[in-house]
Amino acid sequence: MDFAVFSKTEIEEMFQTMMEHMPENMRNIAINEFGSIEQWKEHYMEVVSSEKMQKGYAKVVEWYGGKDKYLSAVQNPISKEVAESYNKRFEAILQKLIAKRDCAVDSFEVKEIVGEYGFVMKQFLQIKEEKGYMLANAQFYRNEKIKPKLNEKYGEGASDFFAQAIEAFYGKE
Repeated sequence: MDFAVFSKTEIEEMFQTMMEHMPENMRNIAINEFGSIEQWKEHYMEVVSSEKMQKGYAKVVEWYGGKDKYLSAVQNPISKEVAESYNKRFEAILQKLIAKRDCAVDSFEVKEIVGEYGFVMKQFLQIKEEKGYMLANAQFYRNEKIKPKLNEKYGEGASDFFAQAIEAFYGKE
């Protein structure tokens, strides 16, 4: 295994932290899927050690402003109540954004809402810089498996509108 960003020990600690903070029903689903905690951990270690995942972690570490800051956020997750509050805020922002779908993605009205979205996301994730994360989020909105769900919830073309609005605000990488 090649742990380019995180050592094997750090990955094991991340797994343990994830286990400790995961709701019991989700933990049971994972255990049922993999057969045991040890088999799940083995799978996790294999996936996280892949070159693709390590490259992804390198970007995430950059967003957080360093490996220690990322590990601190992982080891000290926000409470369920705070997460629910942020989710309500994200939903309100996306509702405001979709209400502006008739505006140009580079209009002040749209950029103001995307700026709010990025600011709140930065607070929620405790990251140093949100640009990379938000651009990754734009790509998420273009994912062919995600688009139908977003378009069903926010209206036809919503996923592309969200992605374009984020890219208009942050620029493309």
